[in-house]
Amino acid sequence: MLNVLKQPGGQVWAADAPNWANLDGKDHLKIGVTSASIAAGADRGMQWYLGQLYGVVGPGLIFAQHVFQGLKRDMLVRNDMKADEKKLAVSWPAPQDAKLVGGPQNGRLEFYPAPAQCVFVVYISPNEMIEQFPDIYGWAEHWTWVAENHDLAGAPIESESRYGNKLWSKG
Repeated sequence: MLNVLKQPGGQVWAADAPNWANLDGKDHLKIGVTSASIAAGADRGMQWYLGQLYGVVGPGLIFAQHVFQGLKRDMLVRNDMKADEKKLAVSWPAPQDAKLVGGPQNGRLEFYPAPAQCVFVVYISPNEMIEQFPDIYGWAEHWTWVAENHDLAGAPIESESRYGNKLWSKG
């Protein structure tokens, strides 16, 4: 479920995730999505993006089964030429897909069966704005369905060639 968090830097939406970072005193981590990202998706008519945010990411991230750190592709973010090494890929076999239908006043979620033999993956960047958003561990930037790895249930196919290392798996 997505919850609104009021932070010194402003209001953000957040989903709960398992505490794979083993932060003391925390039952779970908060993964944020900015209101600006949501508004941009709405402005662009991204019905699947928004539906998946509210219907898959929000309620499902807490059920994550695997976390991988590092993307095996070069990435420059601001002046960080090694931004790819900091990205996380979080996966789980979500039971359904979702699409936001209707307009701003009457929007609702439509649910569909999850794509066969696929897992849902959320890509997360570390929170580098801790003072403004102290409760946020990281930022969900992108999410998608990926074929499932038959050797590692709940993980994306070819995870060894996609990601740097497996950081965490649900015990």
